[in-house]
Formats: sequence, C-alpha cells, structure tokens
Amino acid sequence: MANTGTLHLWLMRALFAALTGALVFARLLPLDTLPPGWAGPDLFLAFAFAWAVRRPEYVPPLLVAGLALAMDLLLQRPPGLWAALTLLGCETLRRRASALRDLTFLVEWATVAGTLAAMTLAYRLVLAMLLVDQAPLGLSLMQLLSTLIAYPLVAALSHLVFGVRKRAPGELATGRQMT
Repeated sequence: MANTGTLHLWLMRALFAALTGALVFARLLPLDTLPPGWAGPDLFLAFAFAWAVRRPEYVPPLLVAGLALAMDLLLQRPPGLWAALTLLGCETLRRRASALRDLTFLVEWATVAGTLAAMTLAYRLVLAMLLVDQAPLGLSLMQLLSTLIAYPLVAALSHLVFGVRKRAPGELATGRQMT
C-alpha cells in the first residue's frame, strides 16, 4: 500500500513537470510572426500555485525551482530572479495550505492574488534597482490580471482533469488516505 502512495506521488510530480514542458513548448512555438497585443497568463505559475494550495507534496521546492529556472533561461528572462520569487510564492502558499483547506475558493483566490501581486512588485523593484530593462508597467499588470483571471480555470482543470483536490479532514499529513 505504501508503494502505491509513493508511486502516485512521483507520478503526479512527473505530470507537473510534463505539463510545464508542454506549456513552455506551446509558448515557444512560432505561431504568429507579429508581437502579441496583450500579455497572456503565466500558466506555469497558476498551476504551481493551484497545486501548492491543494497538494503541496506534488510540487516540491526543488522541482519548482528547477522548472522555473529552466523557464527563465528558455524565455530569456533574467536568470534566477523570477525563479526565486516563484519559489518564495509557492512556499508561502504551501505554508498556508492547511489554513486555506477549510476556507472558500474566494479566500484562496485572494491569497493567490496577493502573493502574485507581491511577486510582480518585487520583480519590478529588483529590476529597477539593478537598472535592467523591463517590460512596460502596463504589460506586467496585464499579465498579472490575466493570470488571476486564468487561476479559477486552472484550479478547476486541476481538480476535474488531474484529480488535484484539497486534502479531506480524514487524510494524513503525507496525503495518503487512512484505511
């Protein structure tokens, strides 16, 4: 029985990594030759946050940090800064997961919104202090807003398709059900 739980845990971690790979692949595809008129959502961040709130054991810190750093390199962002902020945001939500379990989705969404807004502000402040060129404020706010709009859809997709649900009160801290 313990092997089944461990196998499921590693399969979900592999699913998260594969999902991230698919998101990066889709983002790097040259589907349009013109620059987009709007900044789309950061779906990796939405999935990482949704999974960190529901099942923190599915998104361990090293996996999140490694995937976020790889995305920084592939998407030509300043390496490590957004990855570090992503890790801090995920760990903040991971610590609050048990408190958010019994609350409504709106409270969860507000917590995610506050975390994402703090991350965006910190990112822009660090880049400004280091005098690094950055996207216009409007694009950053557009991506923040679109990610927050996409979060309920990502949470629903995670729940319905991938089976990433909040822990029930009768489950152990490791995420396996009691028999």
